[in-house]
Amino acid sequence: MKPVFFIFLLLILSNGLHAEPLTKDQHQQAQRLFIALGCRACHDLNESGSNLAKPLDRIGLKLNEAEILHRLQQPPGKMGPKDKFMPSYQTTSIEQLKLLSRFLANRK
Repeated sequence: MKPVFFIFLLLILSNGLHAEPLTKDQHQQAQRLFIALGCRACHDLNESGSNLAKPLDRIGLKLNEAEILHRLQQPPGKMGPKDKFMPSYQTTSIEQLKLLSRFLANRK
């Protein structure tokens, strides 16, 4: 495969998966939010958490920030059958959900 084609293919495949980096303060806030919302009870992140659900260490390679936010905003019954135990985040502010989504989208 020619190098130019490989770079082009890589750019196409990664389109839409770029997440704006977090500041150090935002990163710390998002980590605290991840813990406060109980995400570690089911998900593993940085070898800290549970294996009841998918690990989130590389979630940013599969979903972009908007897709993660959309999933967090869905009532549990609207998610797929594998996600039926996800809690509702309807009482969590949109700003917090956006921060958490951005934090997770940067996990690559």
